[in-house]
Amino acid sequence: MDPQAVKPLYDTLHRYAGWLNRDRTSVIVRADVAALGIAFATNADVLASLRALETNLARLPGGELRRMLRKTSSEIRRAVEQAG
Repeated sequence: MDPQAVKPLYDTLHRYAGWLNRDRTSVIVRADVAALGIAFATNADVLASLRALETNLARLPGGELRRMLRKTSSEIRRAVEQAG
């Protein structure tokens, strides 16, 4: 998979994660987003990082930001799965 193909989506996800509060779950989600970026950069298991992120996104309180994060995460998953 070409990491440059999903870079715009990852950048959007990273920006949204920066808008989260400073509570424990938000800190965990930001760490998951950072781990996903490292997985892209090192060609590690991106799907494992996405699973961890999606699990922790479900723990966030409902709201527009959570929907935006989940939508972008799903778009990244589709792009990764299509790339093979």
